[in-house]
Amino acid sequence: MSATPSSAYVMGHNDRERRRLAAQAAILDPVTEQLLRRAGLAPAMSVLDFGCGVGDVSIIAARLVGPSGRVRGLDIDEPALAIARQRALEQGLTNITFERTSIVDFRPETPVDATVGRLILVHMTEPLALIKTAFAALKSGGVAVFQECDFSVLHPAYPSAPLRDRVMDVFRDFFLKATRGIVGTQLYHLAIQAGFCSAECRAEYGIGGGADSPYYEWFAESLRSILPRAEALGVLRASDIEIDTLAMRLRQEAVANASCFPAPVMVGCIARKP
Repeated sequence: MSATPSSAYVMGHNDRERRRLAAQAAILDPVTEQLLRRAGLAPAMSVLDFGCGVGDVSIIAARLVGPSGRVRGLDIDEPALAIARQRALEQGLTNITFERTSIVDFRPETPVDATVGRLILVHMTEPLALIKTAFAALKSGGVAVFQECDFSVLHPAYPSAPLRDRVMDVFRDFFLKATRGIVGTQLYHLAIQAGFCSAECRAEYGIGGGADSPYYEWFAESLRSILPRAEALGVLRASDIEIDTLAMRLRQEAVANASCFPAPVMVGCIARKP
């Protein structure tokens, strides 16, 4: 994630956050892969991944473009990039490189076939700037793919799960105060503003449940990552949430009533350059 004046990654840069990203990927990767396939990522394509973090989306893209393709993952967090490089090495993916750079200011030496970015625009005060960067980086006819959460719409649990719904309310209130929490719904408008000739957007998200669901840890660790800033913004008091037992209590709540726990809405946008 770029550390420029136009961006501020609100989840932090530390080992715990990198582990949270890995857990998040287990839930989001299937949806992301479907999105990239719909966008037309295919063998021999060149791809830029903006805000690649520990490399989850880069790895998906690398598998889709194959050995004849190339993926460059870009991020400001060097420890995350080190993890990404090691993961690519372990998986035998020689068609990925990872670079530490300011993503908004990045310009490739030659235009690429596709750009991708997952949960990056929500952290930016000016998301249009990165979408314009993606536009400039593409060949004529290239495709930009962004996937962003949108907390303006929250799907309640069923049967009712008050603790889970309270946690979702905290995320909504925090991201609306700290960042552009409705960026998912804005993707179509932003893509057209950036110069893309068309944009296809779709909202989708997983729904978890049962004792073994990874959702409880994901929700709890995501809240832990934003807790200091959420408290500073007056969204909640840390003493009210009991963060160290939150995952356990969410699991208990879900299992007790066989409740489903919908994830935050994810909007995928496929935008094509003229």
